[in-house]
Amino acid sequence: MIKASRNVLLAVTAVTLSLIGSTSFAADQSSMDGMEQVVISIRTDPLKDPEPACVALQIGKNLLMENVGVPVTPADRVSLFLTIDGVELVNPENQINKRKKPKLVCNTPAGENTASLAGLLEEFVNMEGSEVLICPLCSASRGITDPTQGKDASAEEIHNLFLFADKVIDF
Repeated sequence: MIKASRNVLLAVTAVTLSLIGSTSFAADQSSMDGMEQVVISIRTDPLKDPEPACVALQIGKNLLMENVGVPVTPADRVSLFLTIDGVELVNPENQINKRKKPKLVCNTPAGENTASLAGLLEEFVNMEGSEVLICPLCSASRGITDPTQGKDASAEEIHNLFLFADKVIDF
């Protein structure tokens, strides 16, 4: 009896491992639909802590590039979803967007301030495959009626954004 149970367990383990191996993706493969769609969600307040937004925007830009120092496969679509305090990134009434000369707040690994949030956002928006969607509840509660970039997303857009995302990165 114990031998038969052990053989069944071994057989089930072998089948499970073979199924796992046949459904895994190599690092250079895209999603099953052939479109690589990434959502980057920013919920932290860039006025209080600009670092998450700096990192998120740089990752978003890099994901759309064909070369990041070495050739890479770019994503087809990168959607920046601003929610909670992250909507401050597009608030035309705050210091991020009101300054004539934007403050450099995004650091390199060596600690040099090289970019402003407004500048990084503008660069991201101008890349093919990018989009900025804003949580309408979050923007309304903060009085943002005319964001500097992007648009308030509809319920259907938000639903589909996350339903069809291949990857979601949260900041």
